[in-house]
Amino acid sequence: MKHYDYIEWLFYKNRMLSKEKSVEMEQHLYNCNTCMEIFLSLVDEKEEEKAGEIISDDFTSNIISNIPKVKQVKQKGRLKIKQAKKAFNYQFGYYAAVASVTVILTLGGFYVDLVDAVPRISASMQITENRQNMISGFSNSIDSIVDITSSFLLSIDNSNINNRRTNNER
Repeated sequence: MKHYDYIEWLFYKNRMLSKEKSVEMEQHLYNCNTCMEIFLSLVDEKEEEKAGEIISDDFTSNIISNIPKVKQVKQKGRLKIKQAKKAFNYQFGYYAAVASVTVILTLGGFYVDLVDAVPRISASMQITENRQNMISGFSNSIDSIVDITSSFLLSIDNSNINNRRTNNER
């Protein structure tokens, strides 16, 4: 859905657009709350006063009195009861179908075969090969690297100490 921006709605309000474009934007207002908010933000106090002069004071009461209240309430109540009955009938039919399938599978021995099949499957499984734990082998390699590095650093340190002693003796 294409939305219109603030400027386009301002042109629409001031009747600066073609008739076709105005009709298109008006139809869009019926379906789009976002654009309706933008358009309504353009309405100022002068326009509200002008609309108040056009619309009579008893406009709301006339509209409400013309709405047939009793017929709508009865129709809505009946409609809800019919929908509730349809929902109940649908759920009942669903549960009856599931129960029927369960009874058929039980009588056919499906569940018994399923229970017997699990031990057979687990008995047929074997471990084909043993693999060395790569992580523990890797940690052993790291330990040896650390040991070699440590001895190397100690030898450098000992060499520096020996050099200092030699220099101090001179």
